[in-house]
Amino acid sequence: MAVLVLLLVDLYLLATLFLFRTGDLGQIVHFWTLEILGGGVIVLLLFGAYSSISWLMGYQVPSPWRQSLASLIMYLCCALLLGLSTLSGIEPVMDILRPGRPGNLLAEVLLRHIGPFGAVLAGFGGMASAMVLYGIINRRNAAAVASLLSGVLRSFGRLLSPLSGGHPAGTGLSQEGTKKTPGKTVPGTGSKAGRTSGSATPGRIDIPDTIVDKIAVNNGQDLLETTPGKALSFPVPLEVFGEPDDFSFEVDKGLLSRQGENIVDTLEEFGISAELAETVVGPTVIQYRIQLAPGIKVSRVSSLANDLAVSLAVPSLRVEAPIPGKTYIGIEIPNPDRKPVNIRTVLEHSSFQDSDSDLAIPVGVGVDGRHLTIGLEKMPHLLVAGTTGSGKSVFVSCCIAALACRMRPEELRFLLIDPKRVEMKVFERLPHNITPPVVESRQAVHALGWAIREMEKRYEMFAQARVRNIKAFNARALPLDRLPYIIIVVDELADLMFTSPREVEDYICRLAQMARATGIHLVIATQRPSVNVVTGLIKANIPARVAFTLPSQTDSRTIIDISGAERLLGSGDMLFLTPRLPKPLRIQSPWMDEPVIQRFMEYLSALFGDPVFIDIDMQEDDEQDGGRVHLDDPLLEEAMGLILQSGIASASRLQRQLRIGFTRAARLIDTLEQVGILGPQEGSRPRDILVDEEEARQILGASINTP
Repeated sequence: MAVLVLLLVDLYLLATLFLFRTGDLGQIVHFWTLEILGGGVIVLLLFGAYSSISWLMGYQVPSPWRQSLASLIMYLCCALLLGLSTLSGIEPVMDILRPGRPGNLLAEVLLRHIGPFGAVLAGFGGMASAMVLYGIINRRNAAAVASLLSGVLRSFGRLLSPLSGGHPAGTGLSQEGTKKTPGKTVPGTGSKAGRTSGSATPGRIDIPDTIVDKIAVNNGQDLLETTPGKALSFPVPLEVFGEPDDFSFEVDKGLLSRQGENIVDTLEEFGISAELAETVVGPTVIQYRIQLAPGIKVSRVSSLANDLAVSLAVPSLRVEAPIPGKTYIGIEIPNPDRKPVNIRTVLEHSSFQDSDSDLAIPVGVGVDGRHLTIGLEKMPHLLVAGTTGSGKSVFVSCCIAALACRMRPEELRFLLIDPKRVEMKVFERLPHNITPPVVESRQAVHALGWAIREMEKRYEMFAQARVRNIKAFNARALPLDRLPYIIIVVDELADLMFTSPREVEDYICRLAQMARATGIHLVIATQRPSVNVVTGLIKANIPARVAFTLPSQTDSRTIIDISGAERLLGSGDMLFLTPRLPKPLRIQSPWMDEPVIQRFMEYLSALFGDPVFIDIDMQEDDEQDGGRVHLDDPLLEEAMGLILQSGIASASRLQRQLRIGFTRAARLIDTLEQVGILGPQEGSRPRDILVDEEEARQILGASINTP
């Protein structure tokens, strides 16, 4: 009850700082609070509200005394900086920017003894100390924070110029600011901003050394100029993917009319009465929509595909009978002026930009020119088949690029399996990678086994948190404890099935059956969709399938259950089937060439740095070690330091910070419990830390040295 009263008083004091409907008493409290304590008191009030709310919700504030000291130091630093600005002759534009008596006193004392530069250094040094106590600054992000503080310090130098006897305020001295790179960007998706880690927010991200100034394409040559002091943006600007294509379809109307008449005449010759209803021109094919006379069976037209191809003198012809949602049948012939679909064309379309899916994939452009974007989490896995040159690998590359261009590495990770060794090589430096592309078949089996273990560990975490899927878990978890989506991309399934058919089939089927809720999804590609590669179990568990050009009707039926893929035109022409579609949909998939992929990879590498890999083999060894105490684990001391620093003993947090598997992280937690540093697990509440840092190191040292 006392904590609730303190929280209500704290919230009222916060409201008085902004005079938010607090009445006459609020006016009085507002005046004296800012007069005595200054605007920096908001730091103390916010910390008090945070501590009270955490206590009421059953959360334990990590290291409360250390965070209380950090809040006090942060308050004094804010008061000092506000006092320095007041002494420099700058009147506060708002009451909340008043320094208060502590701020004026600190500023006067420090200016007298160490001067303006020393006073500013003291203020920022105190802030840095507070952030260390909060746990914001640690060994992993100290360099980035130092770069940010140095930029703030340079900007603050102008504010104190009157104190140093230099240029007077308001002389108009120019200082070159940060130039923003213009360009349209692929937007985030509303609530997905909440998936990012604590300090990561959508928008612009400061890069201290080198950043992109201009990205252009000139006769296939990539122009990537870098200059200091600018910033990369995220989501990735569309300019990285090249120039937009002219996506207009113009075909000779006379040709369309003649071919339509030929189709109707040919049908008349075989005793089928019909008339041309409409003509639809797409990027790959032209679809003539035919209205049959009453009493004519659709199957009669389907059997005349070869005769119609001879009559129209076209190399390939496909009959869609009937068109879903229409009373027509469709006769599709190749477009003489075929238009490729650039990846930028589909990324900048509203169907992708406005998608509310976490894992939106731009599948391509349909026969009628409509763009199709679908969320991978809704499929929830994808099976792709096609011969060499059909566009299969390019489509998989476009899927990877579309997912990575608007999700950060802490939100999305890739596990790339490439037995051919060349297809995924271009994504070797992708910051989202869990490991380098796996090329050995035996390693690929181990990688799938790791995915099974990761799925099981996530389900254990969901059960403890009483949630059903990754979205609900991330909504409840702290930013650093949120789980990323994992996309497993297998470029050639046939090679894996040839080496270890039983294990691969079991792993894939189990992942396909259970992994959806944990955020793990499969994208599997193969050149040979025979029944011994794409088995009945795999087909049954992966209902979303893509068929590019295939050599026979049998292969087409293996993938999409009907014939038709053998009549496709190659180079991205495909049939797409999901449980939501009554029959396969013909689509022209997007393409991106190697210079575009290279430019995209350079951009992500400059933005996020090199990928941080996880040792999957080490995790598998950890699984087989049984339940012994791991005092010889080389990461034990580092794990203890991270726990004592943050005040939170969480296996999932160690998994993120140390880049290890959940099993190994849990073993580290159990070891620290068994030696007496951590308390036992009590339901969903965090473990207690039983000793301070000095005593913990003594206990750990004694345990390690004990034979």
